[in-house]
Amino acid sequence: MTYTIKPDEIAFLIKPVEFDDNGNWSGEIATAIAMHKDSTIKKKDLSHLIDLITMLGAFLDVMNYDDYVYDTVEERRNDIIDLEMKKRPPIYEEVEGTEGKVIRLTAFTKTEGNA
Repeated sequence: MTYTIKPDEIAFLIKPVEFDDNGNWSGEIATAIAMHKDSTIKKKDLSHLIDLITMLGAFLDVMNYDDYVYDTVEERRNDIIDLEMKKRPPIYEEVEGTEGKVIRLTAFTKTEGNA
């Protein structure tokens, strides 16, 4: 999948680095900022966005040694996911005239092979 950054966007990139001889990732990452070469973001706004992105990078570093920060953010992330899942339609839905259920696939549905 390829994503092209639009002129009104700025991106925070995470790249896995440090692989062992078997291709297993060590957990180490590199981060970067990317933006469209013809950005339409005003300089003042760009400054604020870069500030936010560099804070994200610093957070990734702090969470490695501060369990409280990690646990707090993990708990909040889980709460956000739970709230989003409650907004989604159910995965199963009764369909008149069928003996079973129809499965609705979503972005969160785990499948094997082609679905």
